[in-house]
Amino acid sequence: MIIINSIGNNIEKMLLHYEKNHHLTIQASLISNSSVVYRLQDYCLKVYASRAKLDGEMENEALRSLQSHPYAPKLYAYSPGEYTLTEWIEAFNLKQYRETYGHIPPNLIYDMFTTELQQIYAGYWDWDVIRYENLLWTETGDVKRTDFWLCEPVKSRRESLYNQVIRKIDNIYNGDRIEMEAMEQYFYRHQLTSSEIEQAFSDFRSQRPRLAIAQ
Repeated sequence: MIIINSIGNNIEKMLLHYEKNHHLTIQASLISNSSVVYRLQDYCLKVYASRAKLDGEMENEALRSLQSHPYAPKLYAYSPGEYTLTEWIEAFNLKQYRETYGHIPPNLIYDMFTTELQQIYAGYWDWDVIRYENLLWTETGDVKRTDFWLCEPVKSRRESLYNQVIRKIDNIYNGDRIEMEAMEQYFYRHQLTSSEIEQAFSDFRSQRPRLAIAQ
């Protein structure tokens, strides 16, 4: 067990028990093919399936590198490829937020791009569109993210990837139809209306100067 921030004695004992027995006697909050998520008071424990140990190691490394960024959950402890203990975040994905509050998250497109830029700047890149699927918004509209298992170190590609996203931002800001249609299709899949999409683009253009210094 590697402890990054102090945790309660009861939580530490539970993790040590898991490391020894590979078993927990509490009910899971979420089960997927790659992991099982448990809520432990104000903590989130993600236990990786045997097939996802490498992904778990990648997530551990990415979380450590992204701790200075506000959209990343606070990391408390981890065992490489075995489990990760972070803060528990109460938030909604795009579809859930819209259904709950009756409107899209404030700064929707800005949040999508700034989190991506911050992640690349920190040295990590998601190779799939899942980077947007994993964004969550709190009740106050703050953007968060809980899954980093598809993050890969960018190494020497960091500058080119960063500039690639900046070009995409510029294209959308300037009304490039190819870039805009790709994002529109993403929004339509999440059941946004045409007026909501138009509002998202309008809000994005009003915030363009802030994106240039996103780090």
